[in-house]
Amino acid sequence: MDDKVDKTVEEQEALISGYIDGELDADEQARLEALCASSPAFKRELESMQHLAIGTDALFHFEDPPDEVWDTFLDNVYNRAERKTGWVIFVLGVVLLTIYGVYLFTMEPWGSALEKMLIAIPSVGLVVLFISVLRNRMETIKTDRYTREVHR
Repeated sequence: MDDKVDKTVEEQEALISGYIDGELDADEQARLEALCASSPAFKRELESMQHLAIGTDALFHFEDPPDEVWDTFLDNVYNRAERKTGWVIFVLGVVLLTIYGVYLFTMEPWGSALEKMLIAIPSVGLVVLFISVLRNRMETIKTDRYTREVHR
């Protein structure tokens, strides 16, 4: 008996859903009207679902922005993607060039150990300074609320 009740409830829910979506044919429309006439509970459920559908349609109704907004948005997306790709390629090149430079600096037999040390010490200091500034800038970007506003 429960199977039959469940099937009836499912059919009624399908009728209500089809009615709200405007998908009922003439026979289903007649069946819906007959159910509304014979069952006040069904009619209340239908009205409740109609109100819910109207409310959600009103709540989630968005107007499409003008084409200029979309064009600007897409230009910004492309610019950001290009810049990020450019930065990744640039950083990769600098890292590879640095590795190659360190290899040449340590393995090639030019200059004395003192000359190499006099070149290496300021270079290491410059790298430490660069990393410190870069790390600080990355932390600032994460917490600076104005940075996100500018990129919109």
